[in-house]
Amino acid sequence: MKRFSFISLLFLCSFMPQIKSQQSELDDVLSKMKKVNNAFTFGEKLTYRVHYGPLDGGKAYFSVDNAPQMVNNRSTYYVKVNGKSAGLVDMMFKVKDEFESYIDQEALVPLKATKKIKEGKYTDSDFIIFDHAAKTASGKRGKTEILNNTQDIISAIYYARSMDMTSAKAGDVFPVPFYLDGKTYELRFKFVSREVLKTDIGTFKTIKVKPQLIEGRVFKDNEALTLWVTDDENKIPIRVESDIFVGSIKVDIAEMSGIRNPLTSKIK
Repeated sequence: MKRFSFISLLFLCSFMPQIKSQQSELDDVLSKMKKVNNAFTFGEKLTYRVHYGPLDGGKAYFSVDNAPQMVNNRSTYYVKVNGKSAGLVDMMFKVKDEFESYIDQEALVPLKATKKIKEGKYTDSDFIIFDHAAKTASGKRGKTEILNNTQDIISAIYYARSMDMTSAKAGDVFPVPFYLDGKTYELRFKFVSREVLKTDIGTFKTIKVKPQLIEGRVFKDNEALTLWVTDDENKIPIRVESDIFVGSIKVDIAEMSGIRNPLTSKIK
């Protein structure tokens, strides 16, 4: 038993230089991808009401954990998103979705992510590991090559919030590569205009953008969705509207707390 322990120790020690080298390579790659984030911080919580046409569809909750979570010796924002149907929609088409993303605090890219989806009779789950040094994402559908700054479906939202649209003009496009279900795509945020928007929690100056989406999955075309975010440093999404194959959907901000900056976009 003592001999086994000694051999095991030698075996582990032989891998230490390799482990340190891999960590050093990851740190170097992510350091070069450094992204300034002035939009969100630890403890931010956003709640949304979801409407399917005239029906109350349920609620969605976006939260950033109060403290950093360590992944691969890297400090991350742990983001959790929950969506649940309600009322008549819940009776007809029950939805219970859960997503998690661990976003590197320095580079604003995901290091790992999970999803659990239950929508009617459809269910799916995944656990994804992002290796930005090797440029791969590994999940239950295998290993996929990824581009620089590749996001998951949740981290893409937070990454987009860090983009500077101060001098944006109509038609300007801000691309974000992201991974979903074993494939990589490019999500393009097209700047439309600046608008004043009235919501249940106040009136805001907003930036209106059209995320250009994947055709043939849920949305009718690649510009079916419109997004409004606060026209301030926070860039909080406050409304989403879209026509989908089974009707229309509208998502409105209901509550917010723990935001990083003063809400200078709020008019009243």
